[in-house]
Amino acid sequence: MGSRLKQNPERTFYWFFEATCPVARDKDPGLLFQFPEDFNDEESCQTLPRFCFPYDIQRVRDGVAVQHFTFVLTDLEGCQRFGFCRLTNSTHTCLCILSYLPWFEVFYKLLNNLADYLSKGQTSEMKVLLASLYNQPLPLAAGSVTLQMVPYFIAPDPRSLPSIPENRNLTELIVAVDVGNLLQLYASMLFERRILIFASKLSTVNYTILFYPLLYFKCIYINFVV
Repeated sequence: MGSRLKQNPERTFYWFFEATCPVARDKDPGLLFQFPEDFNDEESCQTLPRFCFPYDIQRVRDGVAVQHFTFVLTDLEGCQRFGFCRLTNSTHTCLCILSYLPWFEVFYKLLNNLADYLSKGQTSEMKVLLASLYNQPLPLAAGSVTLQMVPYFIAPDPRSLPSIPENRNLTELIVAVDVGNLLQLYASMLFERRILIFASKLSTVNYTILFYPLLYFKCIYINFVV
């Protein structure tokens, strides 16, 4: 299996934005904020915010205050781009970071920090943090990055095996699917059978399908939140 990850991307992330839930099904989400401010990829600006609300947000259970999830896009070179999202039920808004790096835990932590700045009205501090990370050279595998505004983070090593509980995707998969069904799922993928995956929470189905090798075989299954 060849890797679909982009080799040596130029930046840690390429676009950050805050989107508002569409007021009707035939309407597009609105953009409240974006960084960099001169980001002008018209196709991304029109299309990506729609992925931030993959279901009717009005149906979200009251107990689910915040959900993290990721969508995956394929660029013209066949490389995967990841949209890391933080959906807040109370405000019906979603924060999203677009990156070629599959750093799930790093970007989920960063989204939490950015959401904290927004809730306190500290927009200037948030812009400083985004600019610092945007211009920060990419660290080597397992290298650390220290930013002035938040604690440092360690760049994941793509060569290392995932572990529990550090890898959220693996942890969620093991909790949601027992061993027998997991083996059957892998066997079905190898035989390229059509697979439907159901979950009551967006985060559960999302973490499960983003775990390798499910991410590699994403073309043969469909995901549902019920």
